[in-house]
Amino acid sequence: MHVTEFFMPFDSEGANPAESEAEQVMWAWLERCDLVPSEPTRRRMRRTRPARMYALWCPYAGVDALGLLSRFTAWAFIVDDQFDIEIPDSARTLATITELEEVFEYGAQPRGVLAVAFAELWRELCAGRSSQWRHAVRTELSAWLWTYYTESIGRLTDRYPDLDDYRAHRRDSVALYVFLDISEIAEGVDLCAAARGLPALRAIREASVEHMGLFNDILSIDSDEASEYLYNSVLLAERQQGLDRKQAVEVVDRMLTECVRRMLTGIDALPAELDAAGLSGRERADILSTATCYTRYVRANFDYHYQAARYTSAPREALEHGAPLT
Repeated sequence: MHVTEFFMPFDSEGANPAESEAEQVMWAWLERCDLVPSEPTRRRMRRTRPARMYALWCPYAGVDALGLLSRFTAWAFIVDDQFDIEIPDSARTLATITELEEVFEYGAQPRGVLAVAFAELWRELCAGRSSQWRHAVRTELSAWLWTYYTESIGRLTDRYPDLDDYRAHRRDSVALYVFLDISEIAEGVDLCAAARGLPALRAIREASVEHMGLFNDILSIDSDEASEYLYNSVLLAERQQGLDRKQAVEVVDRMLTECVRRMLTGIDALPAELDAAGLSGRERADILSTATCYTRYVRANFDYHYQAARYTSAPREALEHGAPLT
């Protein structure tokens, strides 16, 4: 790591005291769903620390919400591990995506441990949520899943996006639009359609997700390189611009700073847009508080990466994993 200080104006708010209880719930569910069937998969999950991630994201959430969100996070990391650190296989990737998307269909019978677990999560996540929320999250989940197919083809053909196109791809591939929305469960809000369409809020969301994805790239350089996984902004900058490691990290660090500034600009613009949209009362308060939550999530993502051995260990340890799940 060559860059040691990043522009991070958002304060940490600590970790949720219910983390330990939520983690116990998460592990019991993982075992019941047969998602960690071997010691290597269990060690990888311990290094990943999903409950710690959400304890930092939502330090004030109740234990039930924290447990649910920790379970979803663990599942999402397991899905990610089926592809990023495996030899690319477009047919297997397509089959997995198809099985997971079938969960959205009425009356579908999920097949495979990943889909069965997801069906349970999806029912719980959607309980009491608006149709707008369900539509948004379903769209974001689908966009995330299909990035794995895009990447499998790119890796097999050795054709990678340029950095600008990659940044757009990364906003979907990091899956964090989904996490912004499911975190509304913990925050006690359900944003209306008018809120989701506000240009300033959309800009804040885009910049937040991009920052979190690019920061993950920086903390994943060694592991991604060791697994020949080049969908990483630093590795692409090296490859496409002829930069050394220090220079490439500096390029991505400048992108991170730009993302933070875009967030701050969006936050400043939000009140005027709320006035223009005629949003007041509870709706206005929820939108403003949600924008503030996004700054907390960006800071939490920053802190989490330094607290999870998935990102701090040497590649040989960090990449240890079990066989792909079926």
